[in-house]
Amino acid sequence: MDEVLARLLHERVVGYLDAVDRLAALEESRTTAFEARRLAAAWRALLALHDLTNGCKACARGRRLCSVWRVACGYFVHRLPWERRRFRA
Repeated sequence: MDEVLARLLHERVVGYLDAVDRLAALEESRTTAFEARRLAAAWRALLALHDLTNGCKACARGRRLCSVWRVACGYFVHRLPWERRRFRA
């Protein structure tokens, strides 16, 4: 995978997870905020296991985008038009 593209995807996904953390900090419900932060932390840990820049050894995909990063990009980068207006990373 191209290093520039990998960096941009990484920045967008991490930016989305950071935005979730910021929104959780504003949430009045402690349970909701805790669960949102826990989900964001779990995604960060999972993505750390699947190296985007040097090729994912966990999935043995070589330099191609592994399924974990494809799912993360699909949900956190490519959103539906009405979702873009409500929540921006």
